[in-house]
Amino acid sequence: MTDRLAPRRTTWVWGVRVRGVGHAVAVLAGVVALTASVGADDAAGRRDSRLDAWTVGSTVRVPIEPSTGTGRVARIEAARGETESFQIAVRATGGALSHATVTTTALTDRAGHRIAAPALAREQYVRIRRHSPAWSGRPLSWTWIPDALVPFVDPVTGRTPRSNARYAAGVFGVPRGHAQPVWADVTVPRDASPGLYTGRWTARSDQGGATGEVVLRVRDVTLPVVPAAGSRFGIWQQANRVPAVEDLLLRYRVQPAPVPSTRAKGLLANGLSSVDLAFWSGADVEHCAMPGAPTADAIRAAKASYDVGVRTYDYSADEIGECPGIVTRLREWARVLHGAAVEHLVTVVPRADLMDDGTGRPVVDIWVLMPWQLRSLDPALRAQVEATGGELWSYQALVQGARTPSWQLDLPVTNYRVLGGFLNASQGVQGLLYWAVDRWQRDPWVDPTYTHTTSCCYPGDGTLVYPGHPAGVVGVVPSIRLAMVRDGMDDYDLVAQLRARGQGAPAAAVIARAASSWSSWTTDGRVLADVRRQLLDLLEATG
Repeated sequence: MTDRLAPRRTTWVWGVRVRGVGHAVAVLAGVVALTASVGADDAAGRRDSRLDAWTVGSTVRVPIEPSTGTGRVARIEAARGETESFQIAVRATGGALSHATVTTTALTDRAGHRIAAPALAREQYVRIRRHSPAWSGRPLSWTWIPDALVPFVDPVTGRTPRSNARYAAGVFGVPRGHAQPVWADVTVPRDASPGLYTGRWTARSDQGGATGEVVLRVRDVTLPVVPAAGSRFGIWQQANRVPAVEDLLLRYRVQPAPVPSTRAKGLLANGLSSVDLAFWSGADVEHCAMPGAPTADAIRAAKASYDVGVRTYDYSADEIGECPGIVTRLREWARVLHGAAVEHLVTVVPRADLMDDGTGRPVVDIWVLMPWQLRSLDPALRAQVEATGGELWSYQALVQGARTPSWQLDLPVTNYRVLGGFLNASQGVQGLLYWAVDRWQRDPWVDPTYTHTTSCCYPGDGTLVYPGHPAGVVGVVPSIRLAMVRDGMDDYDLVAQLRARGQGAPAAAVIARAASSWSSWTTDGRVLADVRRQLLDLLEATG
């Protein structure tokens, strides 16, 4: 009673619920630049304010101070078993908005078939304090970029996040002239009937509202539970090696690593297909010393603990291509791993002295290279890798130059989609690795910069998720960039299905528009969508 009647002002600044001086100080570092516009709105300004809202495609970033949009129909298409996304941008015109929210209805077709209402998340703007280096090309000059997807409903608990969370989701304020985008995920069941489904979205606030339509075309195509492309996305923080985070990564179509053997069986239905045995040597680009291999018994025991039929490999060393004298140790590790029927993964370029572990088998089974390394790979060595059953995977870290789809927050968000999707597919690469999804060096909600040794700066590097506690959810909060990775894995699946049906040549001709070489690929989301649509057409025509 006392709390309700006290003259205690509550405001929302980009989803940060500020109550009183103490809390305002706590969140000041991340949102101080935005609070002035809220405070400047007096009562007269609020009387003049109104809500504008429109829909935006998933590959378009909504600027913090956008022009007013006009489209209110979200048109998407998806295969069965696929999640497709769109955005609803809410803008405050004239004055600030208070108590804004977005709701959606279930989607239905004319026969009464029903698909659950889109899952909603408020997009948290993240401040870029230090932009990517100049050699990356042209990083986005924005100071504030939407990235974290704060869910309206915690997917782990199925409940609304706690009301005192620092980053609120379902109800928010919007400063005058600013936008607040809301992300919408539509997940199509695997048994859904093909056809057109429609639903509604509504944005409301104390200052008015808007509504629009959602039109979903379900294609007569089904994605596999396990993606066709291999992957390894590292969970760096020990505290995040928990079921909630593993489940989230699998929902976003990538393989978490490491995964304890005690949890592997329970993750099979969610798409778990491979595990890293986690015998790490400690050898990397800055530490070339590699100790002797684990014993054969230790490796066999670790493999046996994953008695669930998944692929087992060991990521033993990282970027050791320039390490002198390390080949002998790599061969030793390879022989022990191969003797236990475990594959060997190393981030290293294929070369002649790594093509025999002493038994006639290559030292490495999964060769992980950056795009620029794949671009210059010796064709003869590549042919030898493929002839012996080896795989080539791609990966990104830091910024490798303007002619590679680097993964940084201020670079094109479509880079995260095209690398593991049409680019890998067009170049015959079978997998995707990312070194860490949670390697934050400071609070990523406030400063997502990653500093590598003495070089700076890499905004968002090693971070595809955000700590969940500040948002009131269990585990972690995903990002728009992780959603782009998911969509790229789905793109790859469409190409793989066409190749399995003997339609590799038509598929190659289509995807060449999106990616034709390691030096030629698009950042245009419209092109990616059109290429994807053509692939779905081909699959339906050959189904």
